[in-house]
Amino acid sequence: MGLFDKLLSEAGKVIEEVATDENKEKAKDFLNSLGEKLNDVAKEVTSEENREKAKEFFGNLGERLNEAAGELKESLREEEKAKEYYEGEQPEDELPARDKILKVLAEEFPQYIVKEDVSPLTIGGTGRFMNYSIGVYDGETPKLFIMLIGKTTTSHREYRWSREEAEKNGIPFYNFIVHYPNRYDYIKERLHKVL
Repeated sequence: MGLFDKLLSEAGKVIEEVATDENKEKAKDFLNSLGEKLNDVAKEVTSEENREKAKEFFGNLGERLNEAAGELKESLREEEKAKEYYEGEQPEDELPARDKILKVLAEEFPQYIVKEDVSPLTIGGTGRFMNYSIGVYDGETPKLFIMLIGKTTTSHREYRWSREEAEKNGIPFYNFIVHYPNRYDYIKERLHKVL
């Protein structure tokens, strides 16, 4: 395999992968060293056969570089959108976690009945419990219990007993830690997994 074929093969592989995060550094290194390699290629171009290969190579390389540049720009645009989305505040994200959850339930799951501050005694528990912040019901059948908690709530016995009572009855149980952002779309995604 001649130098042209090797360079074309290497360029093709790197350029096809240039838009992925793990290969950006590899692509950058390749493009930085491309000038040096092209000097070696120029020295090899002495026969008519190699001139035709060089013409073909540079034509293909130009096309692939343009495609790679377009993919890289698109990838960077997507990264910026994602960054703005996750770092930026959405109008719903200004609400407290409870209000966001109730809003998602009303908009996405209007077929269910929503009850707040539900006692585990309603599902057969006996003893001291922490109430479920929100219960989602299909008629009288509980479909999900949600607990709005602080960072250390899970260490409390009453919390554990409430969680265990839901699990014992086969009722899905979700936590939302109120100190976390709990973005609107995150809540929607989690609730769609179970409802």
